[in-house]
Amino acid sequence: MADTIEFDAGKETLKAYIAYAADPSAPGVVMAPAIAGVNPYVLGTADRLAEAGFTTLLVDYYSREGQAPDVSSPQKIGEAVSGLSDPRTLSDIKYAAEYLRRDDRVNEDSIGSFGFCIGGMYAYLAACEDAGLSAAVDYYGAIQYTSTSDNKPISPLDRAEHLSAPLLAHFGDFDRLISADDIAAFRGALQEHQKPYEMFVYGGAPHAFDEDFRPAVYRPAASQEAWQRTITFLDWHLKHQSSR
Repeated sequence: MADTIEFDAGKETLKAYIAYAADPSAPGVVMAPAIAGVNPYVLGTADRLAEAGFTTLLVDYYSREGQAPDVSSPQKIGEAVSGLSDPRTLSDIKYAAEYLRRDDRVNEDSIGSFGFCIGGMYAYLAACEDAGLSAAVDYYGAIQYTSTSDNKPISPLDRAEHLSAPLLAHFGDFDRLISADDIAAFRGALQEHQKPYEMFVYGGAPHAFDEDFRPAVYRPAASQEAWQRTITFLDWHLKHQSSR
């Protein structure tokens, strides 16, 4: 079970949750939750990653504000997404990775990023900013912004040339937020810049298809296959490659 900790994020202290793997020198994973923030589902995922051999630090974006945003309607979700600062959140993830590197129970040379929805986008963007990351896993993170702002200054697609770690990306072909054109553009940009990536699109899967607490969107076959691929990917890039 994940333990609550605090870590230094520059001029502030943030709350996070850490789940330790059994191996005293395990690889580390910084985990970024979906827009709803920390809940039993993402805490359970952190525990699953730890059971698979990856000490996992789950960042609480909203510990500054004291609570997660209201996501009770599509409009409120949109407001929460636009209100979350990319630069601030990516800085938080960078500090979280540094926390893991300083932990004696983590292999400092083998740190990855992982996330769902907006957290998947941040897992990818973190690997575009932190050259020290060894892998990134993106579950249905946004690919293109309809417009940019101070909080969303650069569309994720436009950062592809800066990706510095192997990427595993999972999308559904029934996602109302991420179109087939977006996915094709993302694949094309990664190929154009010769970035190491693996991308899978799951038939009939909507956005958030891994969320088993939401029967309307959960797709068990896609969820299980994506998880198996994720563990295989992290095993190779965070365990096997780091031991060579």
